[in-house]
Amino acid sequence: MDTKQNLLIDQFFLTDPKIIKKIVDCAQLTKNDVVLEVGSGTGNLTREIAKKAGKVIAFEIDERFRSLLSDLPKNVELHFEDAWNYVQLHGKYYHKKDYNKVVANLPYSFVEPFLHNLTFLEYDKVILMVPVKFAYKIEQNPVFGSFFKPKVLLEVPKEKFEPVPRTNSVVIDLVKLPKPLETKNLGLFLRQYTYQHEGQLVKNSLIEGIVKFARSVSKKNLTKNEARKIVADVGINFELLNNTPGTPEIYEQVGSKFSASMV
Repeated sequence: MDTKQNLLIDQFFLTDPKIIKKIVDCAQLTKNDVVLEVGSGTGNLTREIAKKAGKVIAFEIDERFRSLLSDLPKNVELHFEDAWNYVQLHGKYYHKKDYNKVVANLPYSFVEPFLHNLTFLEYDKVILMVPVKFAYKIEQNPVFGSFFKPKVLLEVPKEKFEPVPRTNSVVIDLVKLPKPLETKNLGLFLRQYTYQHEGQLVKNSLIEGIVKFARSVSKKNLTKNEARKIVADVGINFELLNNTPGTPEIYEQVGSKFSASMV
C-alpha cells in the first residue's frame, strides 16, 4: 500500500475544541492507557489525549507540521513517518501491539486498511473519526461485519474541519463482537477464521476451523475427514472452496450455511 501520497491529500483537521474534548471523553482514558493516534496534524487532538492517557504513540507523515508539534507533552512519542509499517507490524504479521486504545481522526485513505489490521488484534477501545458513509458500510462489509459493530457516538459537520472535506463525519466506537467460541457461533467463527487465514484455500481453513471449534466448544475430537464431510454437505460453491478468500460472497455463504449444531 502506498499511503504517503494519499495521506498528504486527504488529511482534514478538526478545529472545534469542544468536539475534540468530546472525542477524548468517549475513549474513557486513564493513566494506564497507551493510545495510538495516526495523523496528528496540528496536534489539537494529540494534546487532549495526552492530558488523560499515560502515553500517546502518535504518527504524522507531513513534515510541514513538525514545528507545530515540537512542544507536545512529554508523554507523547511522536513519529514523523508513514504509520503503515508500524500498523502492519502491530497487527496482521506479528499479532502484537504496544497500545491498548486507539483515538484518531484517521486520514480517509487509511481507514479501511487500518480496520483490516484491527481484525487481528485485541484492544480495549477504538474511537475513530470516519466519513459518515463509511461508518454505515462497516456492518455491511462481510469482513468488518464479522468482527466489529460500529456505534455512532457523535455527528461532526464537515464545516468543523480545515480544509473542509466533501462529506460529513461521525465519531464511532468500534465495538468488537463477542468471541464466537464463547457464544458458540460456528458461522461467525468460521468467517473470522477464514479471513485470518486468507493465504489458505477456503476449504482448508474451514476444515481446520471446524476441528478447532468442535474441540473447544463441544469437546469433540473431530477428524479432518469428518470436518471435510461437513464442509461438503453444506453445499458451498466449488470454485469458492478451492480458492483463497478473495470475494465477499464466500463470507456470506460461510456465515449462512454453518450452525453450531453441526459439530
